[in-house]
Amino acid sequence: MSGGFVVDGPSPAAAEATAFLAWLAARGRGSYTQRAYALGLAHFLGWLDRGGVELDAVDRRVIAEYVVAFRSGAEDGLPLGRQPRTVNHRLCVLATFFGLLERRDREAGGGLWAGRPCPVPTGGSLIDGSHGMPGRDAVRHGRRAEYRQRVPRRLPRRVEPEVAVRLIAAAGSERDRALLTLLWRSGQRVGDWSGVHGQHGILGMCLGDLDRRSGTVVVRLKGARDEHRVPVSDDFWPVFARYLGRERGLGEPEDPAWVMFRRGQGRPLSYAAFECALRALSRRVGVRVTAHMFRHALAQAVVEVAGLKVAQEMLGHAHVSTPADTYARVDEPAMVAAVERARDLFDLQAATSSSADEPGGYVFPYDQATLAELEAAAGEEPGR
Repeated sequence: MSGGFVVDGPSPAAAEATAFLAWLAARGRGSYTQRAYALGLAHFLGWLDRGGVELDAVDRRVIAEYVVAFRSGAEDGLPLGRQPRTVNHRLCVLATFFGLLERRDREAGGGLWAGRPCPVPTGGSLIDGSHGMPGRDAVRHGRRAEYRQRVPRRLPRRVEPEVAVRLIAAAGSERDRALLTLLWRSGQRVGDWSGVHGQHGILGMCLGDLDRRSGTVVVRLKGARDEHRVPVSDDFWPVFARYLGRERGLGEPEDPAWVMFRRGQGRPLSYAAFECALRALSRRVGVRVTAHMFRHALAQAVVEVAGLKVAQEMLGHAHVSTPADTYARVDEPAMVAAVERARDLFDLQAATSSSADEPGGYVFPYDQATLAELEAAAGEEPGR
């Protein structure tokens, strides 16, 4: 694959894939989506080429064989195979690609793909805007496609509070200390500032996006979506001020907030550079942490203390069902305890009901003196 998101090669299949990527760009798909689709198609076309299969000969049998090979990962040196979510994303890439080929030829009134069924079984149309991003768009429920893998439902990994404190304290610069504090206190994506993917997330912030007076920051959401203003706790601002005073210096509102040191002096801090620094810091502290684990930690805490709607607004999700599906889970011990409490409640209700139905029985467990008074009152003649 070369620059500009094209699939290299002189074959008609490579040309079809490149035209598909241009279609994605014309529809406003983000650069991350374009890159993921380009890599996916390049892998699939390479697999076809090694097997001597032409693109026009692809049918459901070929797709089934590819799914088995891709899931195992043996050809790519992955002894543990690939995760179900990765397999499902690749199926989405292929379904969208072949769906476009079929629609293009059908609308043109002829062609190799006109009228042919999509070789990738799907639960619905992927060509008409059903592309989504986990953790941003609403969770879709519906008929499972034939080749899709079941994704285990589990709570995402998050950084524990004591680990976050240790990482922030051990950071090697005021910049990294301020960045980690902002990740920890805002729950926003780390993002990037690059010529290919543009500006988004915390790394995509300008100096003017951090407003100490209002106690808020503005981040650009991933996927060419709107700007998003969120509050940040008070303990972040002194750390950020030390970074500005000791390392970065002041600048114009449109200048990058986070810059590189040494050889990259003054240039925007990229995701690759920050990730490298975080890996080194994690090794020194003796933990395994990613930037996204800070987001999961704050999201889970906000759901527990303020509810799903507040979490949706904080995280910038388009639908409340996204944090509900991701974070509002009940663990197994809680379910066991709930079942036991329900059993006790049912047993108590059954015992109370049966005693009330017995001759001379009462709904409430009265003491003996009260029971004697009730029996005496019940035996008195009316009107006395």
